[in-house]
Amino acid sequence: MYFQEIRELGEGILGKIDQGKEKLMNWKNWLSEYGFNPKFPDDPYSWLTVVLALQSVDSGNYGVGSVLVGASGKIVSMGHNLVYSPYFRSDLHGEMVVINHFEDEHPEITTLEGYTLYTSLESCPMCLVRLISSGVNRVLHAASDPIAGAVSTIELLPPLWKDLSEHQFFVKAECSEELSKAALEIMHINAEELLEVLKNRAGSAGEEEGKEKYRKTVN
Repeated sequence: MYFQEIRELGEGILGKIDQGKEKLMNWKNWLSEYGFNPKFPDDPYSWLTVVLALQSVDSGNYGVGSVLVGASGKIVSMGHNLVYSPYFRSDLHGEMVVINHFEDEHPEITTLEGYTLYTSLESCPMCLVRLISSGVNRVLHAASDPIAGAVSTIELLPPLWKDLSEHQFFVKAECSEELSKAALEIMHINAEELLEVLKNRAGSAGEEEGKEKYRKTVN
């Protein structure tokens, strides 16, 4: 229904990725050439989240993109991770950015029944609880996250959040395996270096040095 609009949005985003970094340019070309697979109903929206994930990496952030879609299928909000750039904001995961924007722009809307949030990567615990709070009807991820994803353990949430989530659907999107793999690989482009930023903020970067000093003191 909105496939041409989605394609144009994605192509516009890809057109701004021109830093010349080989990995980014390879993925830019791959995504530009990717054709929506009619066997998978979520392919177009999932493709756009992966495009946004690449834009996120290009901007110096973690590679996750998200879009919020209304009941008619029209995109009403989109964005990507903004935790690290232009300055550090620990709350601005991709899903958070999209929901923040929508709630700021539409305070008159009191229910997200019929809405769907697509994200390139399975939501972490923080985002999962936020999405439950938002009341968005469906949350579909292009790729599962075996390291930090929380959807697979939703049954382990505290009773309040588990009960609130009963009328929501958190599942993997019906998109091609190629898109799922692309989402994961794009996320991994800069994941390790950004994880070091988090470790430094927590003081864990100097943990081994501190242990060594302690060992010398006690010996």
